[in-house]
Amino acid sequence: MRKVLRRAVVTTALFGSLVLGAGTAAAAPQTSITPVPVVTGFQIAPGAVPGGLFQTIPMKTTVGAEPGVVTISAANVAAWDPQYPYRFLTVHWRNLATGATGSEGLRHWELSGYERPPYDPAIPNGNVPLELTGEGLPTEVVAKTGAGPVAIVVTHSREYWGPPRVDTLIPGIGVVLVP
Repeated sequence: MRKVLRRAVVTTALFGSLVLGAGTAAAAPQTSITPVPVVTGFQIAPGAVPGGLFQTIPMKTTVGAEPGVVTISAANVAAWDPQYPYRFLTVHWRNLATGATGSEGLRHWELSGYERPPYDPAIPNGNVPLELTGEGLPTEVVAKTGAGPVAIVVTHSREYWGPPRVDTLIPGIGVVLVP
């Protein structure tokens, strides 16, 4: 008798909450910092940037704003420096439940205070089109990963007088549970 009464109460509570809409409430967005920040390679003159010989770039993730989506950005977006246009991050993600993967570029510095000269094809190794530099990248990546645990690896690259090359000493690493 007790078991039947307990089941009736639980069923009534669940059914009542669904009818009233309590079971469909969305979770509030949750933001966290990845446990391992990106550590860049040795940065020396003339291509050095503020932050020391080895820069540490903590990454921020936000889940719950939209189902199956994680937003990734630098936790502290740096102020503009003349050497930043040659540097960018690449976010690699993998949904461990579904196997879905993706990669996107990311800028970890502000554009403010900088007037970029227009592209001039007559300058062979000078200014390049905006979309081919870190300046053309967003400051946050919105990755449609799907629900489940998502592994994130972030690398740092530098593109100075040649094609981009990864100069990451330690990649940024984290795992988030995407609702």
